[in-house]
Amino acid sequence: MSGWLGALIVLAAYAAFSMGLIHNGRLFQSANLVGSSALLVNGAYHGAWPSVTTNSVWCLISIVALARLQRRDQPPAASSNTPELAPDELLPPAPTQPGFTEANPGKQTTKPRGAAHP
Repeated sequence: MSGWLGALIVLAAYAAFSMGLIHNGRLFQSANLVGSSALLVNGAYHGAWPSVTTNSVWCLISIVALARLQRRDQPPAASSNTPELAPDELLPPAPTQPGFTEANPGKQTTKPRGAAHP
């Protein structure tokens, strides 16, 4: 019974994916995992080792795909080492140096120490 049910699940998922009814997401990968697991159990019961091997690999592919989907959907963890930036900032503001104004950071407002007077 598990063989027929597994075959039905795998074929239904493949047909729905091929016709554009579902996308390569959790539903498709979960159906592949459940269906291939049922086929694996049936193959092992009947000693059909090529089928067991094929469905073991099929299960592994589905598990990896589901894990990748899970990681993709999780928000990235915030790092405590990086400064908080506004969404439009690429770099944190640079510290100001004495003698320079914020309006004109490249223009010095005072003479450097030790400069000769004309």
